[in-house]
Amino acid sequence: MLDESKINVDKNLLQHIKENVFPKYEKFYSHDMRHIERVIGTITMLARYFNLDENMAFTIASYHDVGLSIDRKHHEITSGQALANDEKLREFFTEEQIETMREAVEDHRGSRVERPRNIYGEILSDADRDFNIQTLARRTLATAIKESPGLTFEKYFDKCRSLLEKREGTFRLWTKCPKLMRQMEECKRDFLSTIYAHQVYLMEWDIMTRSGVVEKIQNGEYTDF
Repeated sequence: MLDESKINVDKNLLQHIKENVFPKYEKFYSHDMRHIERVIGTITMLARYFNLDENMAFTIASYHDVGLSIDRKHHEITSGQALANDEKLREFFTEEQIETMREAVEDHRGSRVERPRNIYGEILSDADRDFNIQTLARRTLATAIKESPGLTFEKYFDKCRSLLEKREGTFRLWTKCPKLMRQMEECKRDFLSTIYAHQVYLMEWDIMTRSGVVEKIQNGEYTDF
């Protein structure tokens, strides 16, 4: 549940997004409202750290993954288009601000090599990073299950570790925010501790199995893969 007391945005903008954007995440698993709320919390911190517009930061965080159900491979583009096509936003932002937000959403992908075109793209990209091993386990396991159904836990664990080890170094923090830098180092430490990482992944696997999530992922019931 979004803690509205910790964000400072226009109440009418907040209501519009709650009613018309957040419901789009209802059939997502890895990118559901738990993820969106975490990104909102982090981007709010970054917006205050850099003295940026919190309404814009909140809006790009809210929209950044809506395009997953349309085009997984290029979801950042379809998400940016969804934001720019929302006529209601023109009651709160200028065309220049909407263009800045569209660019920010389009540039948020973690594997992007080029620097985002504006500071809002930088804070969104950094806020989107999952520097928590429990969250990392949940999301990487879900992806592995979707891509390779029917494996054992140990096979999935090896697959997740292999993938992340290959991707190490490809993600970067554009803002160099000290708080996020510390979180990144702590997450790396946890992940590189094989025994601890195995325990965390096994716990998440048990939760996903007992709750029926594994079966739902394999049956295609989530639309963010």
